[in-house]
Amino acid sequence: MAKRNTRTRSNTVRKAGPKKGSRGKIKAIQKVVDGIQFKSMLEVFTYRKLLEFELRFEYEQKKFVVMQGFDYPECSWETLPSGDYKDKGNGKVRDITYTPDFVGYDADGRIKWVIECKGFANERFPNTWKLFKQTLVREGTIIPLYLPKNQKQVLESIEKILAL
Repeated sequence: MAKRNTRTRSNTVRKAGPKKGSRGKIKAIQKVVDGIQFKSMLEVFTYRKLLEFELRFEYEQKKFVVMQGFDYPECSWETLPSGDYKDKGNGKVRDITYTPDFVGYDADGRIKWVIECKGFANERFPNTWKLFKQTLVREGTIIPLYLPKNQKQVLESIEKILAL
């Protein structure tokens, strides 16, 4: 009878995948290009390709309020990051805002399209993206949205923009 191999994988071997920071969050490589601080290399790639195709756009300039702030008149006991349990009620709840990575404009300065580079989304992003879409519908700004996760999808998004 053959002997079964019972050796296990060493703890020093890392699985391939995104790099994580000290808090377990995925850590993108930041870079400055043309004096602009980009949050990921996918954003840098997108920026360079948008310039190459001479598209009119801004990087992280347009902010959308996806949920208006409001006053909460009653107590609201919540645990703070410090671990303290504190009443955060009787006060203003701030707006929820969203700033897309790239907003493209037509010759008249109207928003024509949005690109949001998202290699690895955090757990909050899907809800913010839905609120953003709802905000656009509510404002009557129905435009194409692109959410590329890699360079191939960025190029495909740009092809679609050029076809508009």
